[in-house]
Amino acid sequence: MRLPAVLACLALVLSTVTVGAQRVVGYYGKTAGQCPDYPSFAPAKLPYELYTHLNFAFVMINDDGVVEMQHPEDEALYKELNALKLKKPSLKTTLTVGGWDMDMAHYSTMVSTPANRQKFIQSAMTYVRKYGFDGMDFDWDPSDKLRGGHSNDPENFVAFLKEMREAANKEKLKEGQERMILSIALPGGPFHGQYFNIPKLAQHVDWFNIMAYNLHGQWEDMVYCAAPLYDTAAHTKYNGYSVDNATKAMVPKSVSPMKFNLGLSLSGVTFTLKDKKKTSPGSPAQGPGREGCQEKGAMAYFEARKLADSLQIADVKSRAPDHFHRTVTQEPKMDPVGKCMYMVVNEDQWVGYDNPETFAMKMEYLSEVGFGGVSIWSMDSDSANHELTKSIHSSLSENFIQGAGLSKAGSGLATLDEGEQETTNGAASAKTIAGCAVKVMAAVALSIMLLA
Repeated sequence: MRLPAVLACLALVLSTVTVGAQRVVGYYGKTAGQCPDYPSFAPAKLPYELYTHLNFAFVMINDDGVVEMQHPEDEALYKELNALKLKKPSLKTTLTVGGWDMDMAHYSTMVSTPANRQKFIQSAMTYVRKYGFDGMDFDWDPSDKLRGGHSNDPENFVAFLKEMREAANKEKLKEGQERMILSIALPGGPFHGQYFNIPKLAQHVDWFNIMAYNLHGQWEDMVYCAAPLYDTAAHTKYNGYSVDNATKAMVPKSVSPMKFNLGLSLSGVTFTLKDKKKTSPGSPAQGPGREGCQEKGAMAYFEARKLADSLQIADVKSRAPDHFHRTVTQEPKMDPVGKCMYMVVNEDQWVGYDNPETFAMKMEYLSEVGFGGVSIWSMDSDSANHELTKSIHSSLSENFIQGAGLSKAGSGLATLDEGEQETTNGAASAKTIAGCAVKVMAAVALSIMLLA
């Protein structure tokens, strides 16, 4: 093979690592209370080397329609979080606008008129640069009537993002600054998804974070993991909620899957069983599980991990309960459909959660649909040694180096024909890449033989 052809193939093979999953976005927001074995959650202690982006959750839109700090102590956290960029210059940080504590009617008002939109945009850009961030992430369900939404929210949201992108493109950048990042958090299920005009929004944002978690929870009367990979409740009244369902519901074929990050939660879900003898997924529940380090109905991974680890003590009588007087009474099992773990604590507390093994399956799925990365909520729920985050990072790298981040037929997303290239991202087909890889390896082997 001629040298130019070898070099061209080498460039193509190397580019597959780039066109694969590139983003590991972590949400910095507190969901766990102070309790024993609580991992250090100061920004300086974060595993920043495992992330490409950190989103600070949250900032608010106030009554005047401008950006406002949520808590006075957040300013110190801003500084500490952004100081991580001195250790990893490629790290980017953004501010997430929204959260359950914010009056979401302010979103509707803000996007409703050109004047309101411009007022917010100017305040947002000033705020982002003042505190050393690199962009903004928007967490809002347009047209949610229960939280102050209106029917014209979807079109106004598109107009807002278009105008904010235009303003960001016109910004005079100072030395070391880059164009502002704009992203959107999307719901993980069909609910509210119809109110996002994703093809139009995609023209103005850098990516979407699909919140493919909290799909099942304490509002239901049957036990299921919060983020099953496939629909384990398919034949029940709670059907249609899984990572697979969320992906197919939120990603139109007209938009490159590389525009999306798969949302992962480091927290599990808990229920109180109605019948202690019925524990398999789909069994009857009578409300949320009891409160631990997190609110009722939720359990941080570091809690679930400690409980599961207690089973390694062979002598049952020697297994000490945790701080909340909990012990495992049914060892962890995997939901064969949902591909998530579940166990029973204190006879009637059902816990569904993800671990490194189940996250590896989700990363394999992510590589099949060709997403551009992951978004993680919330970083404080991991174990002290960041076990889950490390497993995500490892599995993500492995799957995309092997699979080149290309989608497979039958996934419900945009697919590639053999030999075809996806022009939006410059990604080559798996067959083309494999062929080039063989040629490059052959050329290298020949060179070694000639030099021997």
